[in-house]
Amino acid sequence: MVLRFLSSLLALCAVSSASLCPIQNHTVCNTDIDVQHSCVCAMAEPTAAAPEKSCNLLINVNEGKFPVISMTFKLDETARIYNHFPENKFKEEIGSSIKEDEENIIILRQGCPEDNEHLVVQFVVKDKNSENAQIPYQPDDFLDPTKLVRNMKVIGLTHIADIALDETVALFQTDKLIEIEGNVDNTFLLIEGAITLAAIVLMSLLGIWFALRKSSDEEPEYSDNLQKA
Repeated sequence: MVLRFLSSLLALCAVSSASLCPIQNHTVCNTDIDVQHSCVCAMAEPTAAAPEKSCNLLINVNEGKFPVISMTFKLDETARIYNHFPENKFKEEIGSSIKEDEENIIILRQGCPEDNEHLVVQFVVKDKNSENAQIPYQPDDFLDPTKLVRNMKVIGLTHIADIALDETVALFQTDKLIEIEGNVDNTFLLIEGAITLAAIVLMSLLGIWFALRKSSDEEPEYSDNLQKA
């Protein structure tokens, strides 16, 4: 029974740590393209140093606005197998659906709404005819998000990278970028830490119990041998 309880506790700890939301660490996107396009698309804590430049530096942002495609994913049981967004698989499937090269898909944002039950990904697709475009990019350097959204809706996308799209706000074009900064949910961290600590304590107690039990089992045999002598 103790072993069963411990296994369940460890499994719960693993599930709690494997989660896309809330975002626990700074997220660097577009490393698959090149160093110039590698950028931070989500920040866990605004005060912590970012490992890369902000994705805002890739585009000519005007008061937090830039035309992008926005996708909202439901974080159901399937999504819980990921501890970070499967960016490469996402780009592969998006590129295949719109017949565009994966390297032209640039993710600008990843973010979690307050309920932490959804993940928002905002991205753009570079126009093949804009090969000579320079960073920071202008809206005209990318394919029209409205047309791309229309095409993807015609295809009937329901899942991307095995994660289900939210049917109500799954896919749309917007000029409003979500905030790149975020805050770690301290409650989530406290619960995760408590579960981990409890698992460690139980494992230690279980080890002591097994050691004492083994010692107790060996003692009668030693006493019998001593009496015969």
